Amino acid sequence: MEVALFLVLPVFAVIAAGYAGARTKLISHTGVDGLDTYVFTFAMPALLFRNLANTEFPSALPWGLWVSYYGAMLTVWAAGSLIALYILRRPKADAVMLGFGCGQGNTIMLGLPIILTGLGEEAGTPVFLILAFHGIILFTIATFLLELTRERVDGHQPGFGSILKDGLLNTVRNPVIIGIACGVIYGQLGVPLPGVLDTALEMLARSAIPCALFVLGAMLTRYSVHRSVGAASITTFFKLIVHPALVFLMTQFVFAMEPLWVAAATLLAAMPTGVYSSILANRYQAAPGAASSTVVLSAGVSLITLTVLLGWFL
Repeated sequence: MEVALFLVLPVFAVIAAGYAGARTKLISHTGVDGLDTYVFTFAMPALLFRNLANTEFPSALPWGLWVSYYGAMLTVWAAGSLIALYILRRPKADAVMLGFGCGQGNTIMLGLPIILTGLGEEAGTPVFLILAFHGIILFTIATFLLELTRERVDGHQPGFGSILKDGLLNTVRNPVIIGIACGVIYGQLGVPLPGVLDTALEMLARSAIPCALFVLGAMLTRYSVHRSVGAASITTFFKLIVHPALVFLMTQFVFAMEPLWVAAATLLAAMPTGVYSSILANRYQAAPGAASSTVVLSAGVSLITLTVLLGWFL
């Protein structure tokens, strides 16, 4: 457990530095937004592209890994939405958003540094295999459901195909998704990266994780934990406990995967709810208070749950 704590604490120390910098105005909101743009437009796509381009994927498609992770994700999403709809009596759009928070983890900003630092570079293979479809599946489904449940003043409801098309277009325009897709495609060509390009990408990639953690901490100052604490607590429980538990059971006992893959997939599922949940909630005005509370609450609680989980696997 002590080893796990020393692995997790530096990560959260960088997050705390970002939080302190934004709270004390040492870095402005404009500066944070600029750094966020750099991370998600340049540094993180470079990191993902370079790693995926150099990753040797298994010869057989890892259906067990995908079924385990995404099956668990969709299960907690559905459970969270049903609880919000029938027990908390929330509107349909709010229920979609609260369920989304149960399954959408901070895989990029927090997942990559913790897993790669704690489990080693070899854990990158299952993580990148999951991330290859993470954004496409999550954001497309979320946008589609939110558009379906959205109340419109003119009463006009766009068609199924139109909503699906807009959701897919918004997803594929995401620089992180582009970096992942290009990395997977290039990696399958079997051609090594040219030396100059590889060095340039490595320089960008080195800055991705610390900058992403700093931005995460700075952005936490924009959200409040006291808004809709009850709903946020339920979402946090599903995200930090139920989601990783289901992934562990599936990877360990149903598909009997190797220990490193079990650990990597479970830890990725145990990441706290990402800030995109609050951004999407504000955009659609679907439970924005509960979404922002979940981002802060799950991030704080994850310091404990991730330390325990990582210590157990180590």
